[in-house]
Amino acid sequence: LVLSPFITLIIFIMDFLSKQWYQRRVRGKMKIVISFLLALTGAYCVDVKSLLDTTYTDGAGKNVTLSDLSGNYIGLYFSASWCGGCRKFTPQLVKLYNEIHEDKKWEIIWVTHDHNEPDADKYFKEMPWIRLPWDQIAVRGAKLFKLTERSYIPSLTMISPDFKIVNAEATQDTEDNPDGFPWPWP
Repeated sequence: LVLSPFITLIIFIMDFLSKQWYQRRVRGKMKIVISFLLALTGAYCVDVKSLLDTTYTDGAGKNVTLSDLSGNYIGLYFSASWCGGCRKFTPQLVKLYNEIHEDKKWEIIWVTHDHNEPDADKYFKEMPWIRLPWDQIAVRGAKLFKLTERSYIPSLTMISPDFKIVNAEATQDTEDNPDGFPWPWP
């Protein structure tokens, strides 16, 4: 109960940071404040590894486990086929991913926010990475989204090879600074 005002403040600040009109200097300073507040609330104390420890599938239907991703940065990408912003951002992310994922040891896990499996399956065909299976979206997908403290999509969260959150909201950073991988918060 004591932490809820902090979480509300964090959500407000993160929403502010997502606006296109903010200045780069303000954004950097605010990220420091947000990181401190998240640490204070214990948001980074979640066992990220256990949340990620499941079997994913790639575009060919092949199973991929968390151990297959060992040593890689992981991007949790939350989006949906019905989301116009997602439809705009996904091709940009695909291009960036294809350019750097092998050299930078980066894998993306897609967590859909689609309302039905056929729409999610169709949209996933546009993506070169792996996905959380449909039957895990309601529980595990919701927990992963809650972990990021996001309230909108598209959203990309960067996780280090040792399962620490590097940047809870890297979506804008991938556009502003594509060479800044893994887009850590200051």
